[in-house]
Formats: sequence, structure tokens, C-alpha cells
Amino acid sequence: MTILLCLLLLVPSSAICCTTILVGKSLTADGSVLHGHNEDMGFVASGRLWSVKAQTHDQGQALKVPYVKIPQVKETYQYWASGNTLSSTGLGVAAETRPYDSVLVGMNQWGVTMSCNWMWSKEKNLPNKGIRRYAVRQLILERAKTARQAVQIVADFIDKYGQADWGGLTYNLADPKEAWVLETTSQHWVARKVKDNELWVVANRFTIGKEFDLSSKGLKSFAQKMGWFDPKRGDFSFKDFYGRPDRMNQAYDKDREARAKSFLQGKQGFITPEDLFLILRDRYEGTPKYTKPLKDEIWREVSEGRMIPRAIATNLCQSSSVAQLRGDMPVQVGSVMWYAMAAPHYSGFFPVYAGATKIPAAFSNVNSAYSPDSAWWAFRMLQKVADTNYNLAYPMLHNFWTANHANILIKQAAMEARAVGLFNKKQDKKALELINTFTFSQATDAFYHCQRMLRLLQDASGSVAVW
Repeated sequence: MTILLCLLLLVPSSAICCTTILVGKSLTADGSVLHGHNEDMGFVASGRLWSVKAQTHDQGQALKVPYVKIPQVKETYQYWASGNTLSSTGLGVAAETRPYDSVLVGMNQWGVTMSCNWMWSKEKNLPNKGIRRYAVRQLILERAKTARQAVQIVADFIDKYGQADWGGLTYNLADPKEAWVLETTSQHWVARKVKDNELWVVANRFTIGKEFDLSSKGLKSFAQKMGWFDPKRGDFSFKDFYGRPDRMNQAYDKDREARAKSFLQGKQGFITPEDLFLILRDRYEGTPKYTKPLKDEIWREVSEGRMIPRAIATNLCQSSSVAQLRGDMPVQVGSVMWYAMAAPHYSGFFPVYAGATKIPAAFSNVNSAYSPDSAWWAFRMLQKVADTNYNLAYPMLHNFWTANHANILIKQAAMEARAVGLFNKKQDKKALELINTFTFSQATDAFYHCQRMLRLLQDASGSVAVW
């Protein structure tokens, strides 16, 4: 426990990461809500993608999650999760195998999606006290039918238990109707609904200011008590009074936010998942801020110390995802999470449907050690080889995955039309079998293509990654 606590206390010096994009349904080409996210965990946090089936429980029985016991609910929902392998190390994860301590990103059977971004709060942290953020993430997927309900679930946990360890965190939540941004500290929170005609970009500084829809009790009075907020001097702003001043105006965050928004200027009403792919893969190519990949992890102090602009896509990335949440279709087929393993600028996005439950075992490997049978390690090795041969690898991989995605879209349109037809005929079982087969096959293809491209690059460059 002492080692774990020391690790947690050391994490904030470097663990500032992740970029999220939320797009309201009036801005998208098909009326979907879009939720894009890069999960930046660093070199040592090996990843996986897995599915958990819906389950029933004895309601009210004690459920142990780090570091509290909470009442269990009668039913937990089926969900897809992306996160850490067991015994993986990473941001606040100390090579352990505790339950409710590995989920980072996900989507459940209702099309509720969740991702998080680290923040810097003035409020004191609660080491080993309260409910841990990894547990909260999993509980959102297990219990929320809507994004609004997910907001309440998180709020209730913080109100009752407090948020353990590192308190500054933004929960990005979406469903086929709407998206929400929920910004939290150790014991307080504030939430804002993303308007249908609104784009919201989150880096690693609080984004909610004077306008919000929900908040914890005592939010303003606590800020007054701490001397952060004086109502005589102006209106209350969450980001200005709860965010650490030294972390609220840095290029490390501002540049990513501005860069993401710049890609979508003039595209209102026509934004697609592919637009978010482009953003999440961006490394400032074609601009003065571009730099070739480095061997070092591009955390905040490296970026600032060496004056290297922090790109949206970096070598820190464990996974990248874009949830396309369409409310005019059955949720099983209308909610799809486009998913890429490791660095997205070298990886391909493939579709994972809310109604699917099966994925090749290579993607769900729980062992953190390197294995040729692990999809994550294959993509990670592809990233490492490509980083050392960027001029050769990047154009080759970019062109291949772009062409491959066009092929996926053709197959996807045909599959979805069939699935919707089956749902309309009340043939749900056949529709779900079709969705499962398609998800499984696309994941299989992505793994195969990764291995093939890795071999081609190694042959062309004579490079073999060393772990």
C-alpha cells in the first residue's frame, strides 16, 4: 500500500494527457452525436478491448470497489470497455489486479459512451479515500441508460464518498440524443449539457465557466471559504475558481483545443466520424509546429522543457475511439464505436457495435507481457517500428488505412441496412448475429492488416523493435 501511495503521489508531475471532442447532433452529417477520444496512458500501460455481458444481482448487496463498499444494483448492462491489461502499469495504476480498476473508455448496450481527461484542481486530493475513478468509469457503463443518468451516477458517488487519489477529472459522456461534460474535483462537481449545435473540445484544463446546468451543493460557498471566489468582484466561473491558475493557460492544452476546432471550421452540419479520425491522428503535419516522433514520452514537462508542441496524436496513446451515436436507428446497430489500438496515426479504426458482444481473443488478452498473439502489442510494435522510420512508414500506413476504411464503409452500409430490416421484422436474434459477425470480422481484419504492414515495414527498413 505504501508503494501504491507513493506512485499515486508522484503521478501528477507527468500524468497530464488525453484529448476529447464532443459534437452535437445538429453539427453532424447524419444527425448523430459524436464522441472522439485519445486515451494517452504512456509506454508502459498495455491495453485491451473487451466485452462484458449484462448480469443480474442481489440488489443492495455490498459491492467492493476501490476504496469503498457501495450497494449493488439489480441489473448491470452489457458494455464494451477499453483499458489496461491486468498487472499493467500506467497513470495511477501500480501493477495490480484489483477489480473495478482497469476501465478507461467504453460504450454500453444503450449507446452511453464514457471517456475521461485529467485536470488540475486547487482542491486537495484524497489519497486512498473515497471512490476511485477507474471504478466510477466501469460503474457508468454498468448502470447508465442515458448520458444524463451517467452524470447523476458520478455526482452521487462524489457527494457521498468523495473522489479518491487524483481529484481533478473531466467525465465526457454521450448517448444517441445528447452529450454532457462533467468536471470534478475531490468533493465537488459541475455539469454542462453540450448543445445540439455545439462543439466541445477537452484537453487537460477545466472547460466549464460561468454557464452550467448542474452542480454539487456548496460549490460556490466552498470557493468563497477558500478565498478563491468573491461575489463582489464578479460572477462565479468553475474553471477560473477551481482550476489551478498555473495550469489553466498553457499552450500544452490551448493549442490542442484550437487545433481540433480548426479542423471543423465551416463544416457545421456536415461533420462525420472521419473528420474526428483526422483530428485524433493529427501531429501538426504541414505546419511549423510539426516534429518527428521522439523516443521519449511526450508528457507536459518534456513538451515544455524542450519547447516541443504537444500534438493531439502522440506516442502516449493506448487507444483512440470515435463513437457515432445515431438516434434514428435501433441502438444495437445505431451506436457504433470506431476503435483503433495504440497510436491512431499508425492504426486503423474498425467498427464495434453496441449490440455486439464478441471480439477475437487477441484483442482481449489480459496479460500485460509482450505476446505475438496480442493485438495491442502488434499495434504497439507497429508504432515503434514506424516511429523509427517515419518518412517511410507514415505515408505507407496512412494511405493503406484510408483505403481500407473506404472498403469498410461499403460493407458497413450493406450490413446496417440488413440489420435494420431484421429489427423491423422483429427478428432481433438474426440481426444481432449479423452485427456480431461483422464486428468480429472487422477486428480480425484489422489485426491481420497490422501484422502484414508490420512485416512489410520491418523488411523494408531492416528494423526490429526491441522491448
